[in-house]
Parts: sequence; C-alpha cells; structure tokens
Amino acid sequence: MAWNWSVNRQQNQRERFAGPAAIAGLVGAGLLLLVVLYPEKSLLRLLEAPNVTSPAQQRYLEALIHLRTGDPNLVIILARSYLAAGCTEKALKVLEHRRGVLTGEQAKTVMQLYYEARRQQLELMLPDEPGWKAAQQQYAAQVEQLRQAGATPKELVRCLADARALGDKLTVDRLEALLGAAADHGAAPAVEAAASAALAKGDYRGAAEFYFKGMQSSAGLSQKRVYFLAGVRTLQSGNLLAEALAAAERHLDAGLAHDRQSLLYLTRLSLAANRPDLAQKYVRRALGLPSGAKEP
Repeated sequence: MAWNWSVNRQQNQRERFAGPAAIAGLVGAGLLLLVVLYPEKSLLRLLEAPNVTSPAQQRYLEALIHLRTGDPNLVIILARSYLAAGCTEKALKVLEHRRGVLTGEQAKTVMQLYYEARRQQLELMLPDEPGWKAAQQQYAAQVEQLRQAGATPKELVRCLADARALGDKLTVDRLEALLGAAADHGAAPAVEAAASAALAKGDYRGAAEFYFKGMQSSAGLSQKRVYFLAGVRTLQSGNLLAEALAAAERHLDAGLAHDRQSLLYLTRLSLAANRPDLAQKYVRRALGLPSGAKEP
C-alpha cells in the first residue's frame, strides 16, 4: 500500500513549464522580436503613447532601460507611464535610475515628472494622516525647484490651483505672495497670473487691483487701456458696479481721459449702474464736446 502511495505522489507531481532561466530567455526573445519587427523609433512611439499603461508595456520599457543603462528618454517614457497608472512610488524610483547628462528639455521634463509624482503622493493622503506633513514638504520643495528653474507665472498659477485642491495652505500662501510681488513690478504675464489667481478664489477686488497696479508701469496707451478696462470689467463681473465706476474715476489718468474706446465702455457701464449723469459726461467727452456742467 505504501508503494502505491509513493507512485501516486510521483504521478501527481506537476511538471514545471520552465525554469527561471528559460522564462527570462523567453522575455528576452520577445523583446528581441519586437526590436526586429519594428525600427527603434517606431517601437518607442508605440511604447510612449500616453494612453497606454499596461504592465506589458512597462515590462518592455524596464527591459530596454536595463539594456541601455538608464537611457533618459526611456526613463521619461516609463515614469510617465507609471504616473498615468497611478504608480507614484515606481515613477520616483525609475527617475532615480536615469544616467547620463540631460538636455535642457529632458531636465525640464524630469522636473515636471517629479512635480506630478509629489502632487500625486499628497493627493492620495488626508491632512490628518501621519505622513501628510512630510508629503506636503516634499511637494512644496518641488514647487520651489520649479520656481527657481524659471517657471513662468502661468505655470505657477497651475501649481497654485493644484495646491488649493490638495489643501496645502502653506504652498497657496507662498505662491500668492510670489505672484503678487511679481505683479507689482508690472510684467504683463505676472499681472495676468496674479489677477487670475485672485479670481480663482473669488477675490474680484484683489484681481482688479492687480490690473490697476499694472497700469502704473505701462508706458504705452494701448497697454494702459488693456489693464484699465480689465480692472473695471473685473469689478463689474463681481456685480460691484458702484465700485467699478469709482475705480474708473480714480484710474482714468491724463492718457486715458480722452481715449474714445475707454470712454464709450464707461458710458455703457454708467447706464447699467443707473447713472445717466456719468453716462452723459463720458459720451460728451468721447465725442470731443464740452461737458456742459461741472463734473463730479
């Protein structure tokens, strides 16, 4: 009976499909087949498609990176694939395995991938979790690296929107201060960015003030008009008609006092605010006529 059991055990043993070496050989053969079937550039185009996040794609990329010793282009493609699949830790790990000197474009892309990874880390946590503070500090540090690397005001506004969505008040305050300081110097992109950031949180008065400050450093009439009308329209869009008219009176300087386009807009605004007296004043001035009465 014992002999029969022994035979049964031997017969019931499963046969292995292949050993580890054979499996590795099959994977290598599959990769080699792809390289043979497709030119390298065509293969990379297949693998870097942003909507492809399959494990098979990632395995091929991992094998290619191993064969080509941390090629930055392949590392970027794989990190992007990991992030699209929500594999944040894997993305950070593969970014650390890049080798060689990065081009300017590659360095910018790698920095953006690090930013996205840190953003995802923080997004997956709750503010009261033990690791949230450390994740917030890493995210804030990455935002600072982007800024120091020359991020545009528009890029910083996107970071600001992300920080608000993540509940990272420290980074929100920091970015608002930076954008406000840049806007004070009058650079057009900074003014637009700071005003957009203020509007994103419903601060119509603050946004309008950024536009009016931009007027002070604008030399040409055209740019002054753009900022002036943007400031007044911003207040109007917040249903602050009386404040919009008062601000218009304050900021209608000598350069804009006889600007037909600005005056016609103020005429329409005065009528909308039920101020026909102001509308009459602006329309007469736009037509080059004397006011006919003492202006308020």
